[in-house]
Amino acid sequence: MHEQTLELRGIRISHLLTYLVECGGEIKGQAAEEPGREDLPLVVCGNQWEAELMREETVTITSRFHVNAVFIRFTSEQEDVLTQLLQRFRIKVIRVGG
Repeated sequence: MHEQTLELRGIRISHLLTYLVECGGEIKGQAAEEPGREDLPLVVCGNQWEAELMREETVTITSRFHVNAVFIRFTSEQEDVLTQLLQRFRIKVIRVGG
């Protein structure tokens, strides 16, 4: 089993779910039955891969600036499947600074 955990900051859970679906995944469990429900953990399954949105934390950058941090664990039996998924997913979560 191949596994990679990412910490993503400043991106809403609903957006992350959309990106995972766009990568070929399907939301499983109660979140699939009740769209908009974002009780963690959430699981998205694709062809030979799975992504679990495990937890969300608030990260304090300064005394007045706080962002969310979502931890996602990606797993696959095949390393190349996981590598391709992560490449596609990272493109979707790129944020350009100004």
